[in-house]
Amino acid sequence: MFIDVVRPETWEELNDKVKSSLGLEPRLRARSFHGLAQAVFEVSQGTAQFMSHKKSIGVILGQTSVFESLLPYYYKETYEVNALSHLQLDDVKEWVEGLKKDTNFVLFSEDHPVTGELYPFVEELDKLLNEKRIFSFRVSHSRHFHETTEIRPYTVRLCSFTSQVAVAILGERYRSPFLLAQNMSWETEGFLRELSAAREGREVNTLLVEKLEQELAHVAKPYFKVGASRLYDRAVCVFDDVSAEALANLIFKKLGLSSQEGWQKIESTNMCHWSVVKMFRHWWEPTPTLEQLRGLFIVGPELLNTKDFAKLVISSYEELKEQQSWTV
Repeated sequence: MFIDVVRPETWEELNDKVKSSLGLEPRLRARSFHGLAQAVFEVSQGTAQFMSHKKSIGVILGQTSVFESLLPYYYKETYEVNALSHLQLDDVKEWVEGLKKDTNFVLFSEDHPVTGELYPFVEELDKLLNEKRIFSFRVSHSRHFHETTEIRPYTVRLCSFTSQVAVAILGERYRSPFLLAQNMSWETEGFLRELSAAREGREVNTLLVEKLEQELAHVAKPYFKVGASRLYDRAVCVFDDVSAEALANLIFKKLGLSSQEGWQKIESTNMCHWSVVKMFRHWWEPTPTLEQLRGLFIVGPELLNTKDFAKLVISSYEELKEQQSWTV
């Protein structure tokens, strides 16, 4: 017989185990969520409701897709929304000084979910917001796998581990109540296994990343300029004249990998079952062209360690080019 009541303590117990698993300081707390979108929604909406007298928020745009669905609510409820593209954030201190006194929180991302670009203003922005006692809600798509950061009293770091596992690490001054999470069903052991598995095999290797990008430079453009601020956990380049999806599938075949295995080691924004306009172009700044999205080729750490991988990519590229060419 099904008793349709959820035990609320399950979520609280899970949070304690997640905190222990991540080795967080005693002063910090953790909250678990079914994915990053839920984490961002619950943390921001819970704070907006709890501190309803503060009717202003800030948001840095062009970094991540997870903020887009939140903003209509704040506009509808007549919040003062100070929205700024990260491309325009030249003077962080000046922008923070310009925030209204009743600013509740500011949303921004530490890194780009696709390319691994790191945003250089993040620590200064977090510090200045804390000094003004404005909540700093900072999203980490991948940076938390490789870099720890100070969690200040007014900071909440929203960390994505898988599509179904996200953790909010809370500073001491964050006390907003939960919305739905405590009353949802949680399978504690499964969540912890997925959290642990997501952290395995993560590797930063600047030399290997730069080596592959240089070796491919005569057939594909490196996405980043030399000296760019980025995570070196992936090589990123763009093929101008072939589909990155077709190239990847040919590489999988040569390596004896199934598509499922292969797409865990290589990624691209050019997937036939994705709408790149809906998934990427509406939030990503500067907006990538359709040609860039078609040719974006991202290689993870496992294949970076594969012997002669660059030669394999180049030979596969040449095969595709030949298949695309014909004479009349």
